[in-house]
Amino acid sequence: MASFNVYVVFGVLTIMASGAVMAYEVDPVKANNCETKMTLHCVTEVFASIFKTGIVTDNCCIELIGLGQFCHYALIKKTLQNPLFRNNDTSVILSRGAQVWNKCTLVNKDVSPSPSAY
Repeated sequence: MASFNVYVVFGVLTIMASGAVMAYEVDPVKANNCETKMTLHCVTEVFASIFKTGIVTDNCCIELIGLGQFCHYALIKKTLQNPLFRNNDTSVILSRGAQVWNKCTLVNKDVSPSPSAY
């Protein structure tokens, strides 16, 4: 009976390990449909404000918040993996990404409809 339990544990560990490998290979950007949730104009604005210099308008901030924080950081990290951007200082880029996100959360709060007083 003990050998049966060893086989069950081994089987469970094998399944868990294969699931971890499969999860590692999944592109989080594609898996979460991050590439289609913003207009090209706003993608360009956000990109420029993080990787160059620029500002994000209120309308694009609303789109960015709609994209979600997970997708925002997944797209930044994916961009940093591109050979054209590997020479960027990762900590600076992630800091700018956080600044843009924080600014946009404040903008989003300012334009969110207030609850009804009734």
